Amino acid sequence: MVSLIDTNIIIRFLVKEDNDLYRRSINIIEQIDQGTLQVEILSEVIMEILFIMTKYYKVPLSHVAEDIKVLLLMDGVVNQDKYILFDALNMMLEKKIDYVDALICTKTKLQGYDWISFDADLVRHCPRR
Repeated sequence: MVSLIDTNIIIRFLVKEDNDLYRRSINIIEQIDQGTLQVEILSEVIMEILFIMTKYYKVPLSHVAEDIKVLLLMDGVVNQDKYILFDALNMMLEKKIDYVDALICTKTKLQGYDWISFDADLVRHCPRR
């Protein structure tokens, strides 16, 4: 059975705080990495991770994005949209736009969507189909 993993498991693993929760998160992440636990990481969870790690913990965006990519590559992460999430993370860094704008742009590019927005970054960086 595939489980949805919550933001706080990943945050505890990344920041290594609260010793009990950190140890428990290590166990969960190890199972995911080995493929004995299958999870899906929702794009909303990725958005929360990006926000919490950069705003609260002051970790550079590029570091957080790389940590998320490492997680997405683990054997137990079974997202069908991995390529979209990777592309959105890369686009976010390359074009210096926020994650949601990058996700909209990626879905436009890869899945044939159009978009509707007043957001200047999206208008500037995301060509229409």
